[in-house]
Amino acid sequence: MKKILYIVSTLSRCGPTNQLFNIIKYLDRDKFEPYLITLSPEQKDSRWDDYKQLGVKLYSLNLSRFSGFFFSKNNVSKIVNEIKPDLIHTQGIRADTISSSLNLKLPKICTVRNFPQEDYVMTYGRLKGYLMVYQHVKAFRKLACCVGVSQAVERNLKDKFNVLKTHSITNGVDTEIYFPAASEERIKLREKYKIPQDSNVWISSGHLSVRKDPVFLINYWKNNFANDLKNILLFIGGGDLHGECLSLASTANNIRVLGRVSNVSDFLQASDYFVSASKAEGLPNTVIEALACGLPVLLSNIGPHREIFDMDEKIGSLFNLNDENMFSVGVAHILAQNKENISASALRLAEQRLSAKKMSDRYQKLYFSHIKA
Repeated sequence: MKKILYIVSTLSRCGPTNQLFNIIKYLDRDKFEPYLITLSPEQKDSRWDDYKQLGVKLYSLNLSRFSGFFFSKNNVSKIVNEIKPDLIHTQGIRADTISSSLNLKLPKICTVRNFPQEDYVMTYGRLKGYLMVYQHVKAFRKLACCVGVSQAVERNLKDKFNVLKTHSITNGVDTEIYFPAASEERIKLREKYKIPQDSNVWISSGHLSVRKDPVFLINYWKNNFANDLKNILLFIGGGDLHGECLSLASTANNIRVLGRVSNVSDFLQASDYFVSASKAEGLPNTVIEALACGLPVLLSNIGPHREIFDMDEKIGSLFNLNDENMFSVGVAHILAQNKENISASALRLAEQRLSAKKMSDRYQKLYFSHIKA
């Protein structure tokens, strides 16, 4: 039995936390025993209890970012000495940095879920963003392996930062949670959420931020589908731009900004199409969740989105960033297709190449390759 220690900032309900949950959920417990350390206090939306129900042995340092700067490394070291893991797996800049600083004779790997030079600068500004890039890349180079959640993320590590000990494992979707609703259930869901039964519902899920560019979608809808209830744009997810999106959508009766929801699968199952105008992604959970629900997708033409399309071009269409004309072409292309055929392609891709179990299996093979090395 090999002990795997995971280290993260918190278990707040978000994409990285959900992906880590999927990795652990499908671990072969005859071969692996999972342990997990969180660095900061848990928030109201924590998945702590979900992880506990999986049988994960949990530890929390419960430190603020300020106190964590001084005490995290020492406290993590004490827990590591107690557990004596065979491998440490981290995700996030704080966890990766701490792990890279530990003087241990055991393999340490991390999962990289973004393009640091884009994500940090867009989120935190140029000065702080580039300092974070420097810190994170420095940590990457000290680890045994950095796993990109897409080939695009892995290539970025090699090409931009000369981080050579890399691997790629695409994110996975739990098809036990995300799947198409039967027609009767779909009708009930639309009744429950007051969605017209005869409308085309285009859904965008995830963080409302500059990186996701929801403003482009809202402006497009207002310019091209003004008050057209045959085409409804639905946003689920919170974020920095939530207030701005609400304000922009307030004059349109076919755009709904619902904020954060706990039942994402309900809204995907009640929708017809998925749309994303993201400027940067790692390998977007929102897209693969939509595919698992059988939704055709209309996505911005960025590396990780293209990578998904390279697996099966029949799942929808791509458009260039900020290009309304090409977006219109994408909408027309999807609407002109047989929706059942596109949905079948989406489902097949999710089940055969992007399932959570397949993702976990690939991580388990990677664990063994480093433990036995």
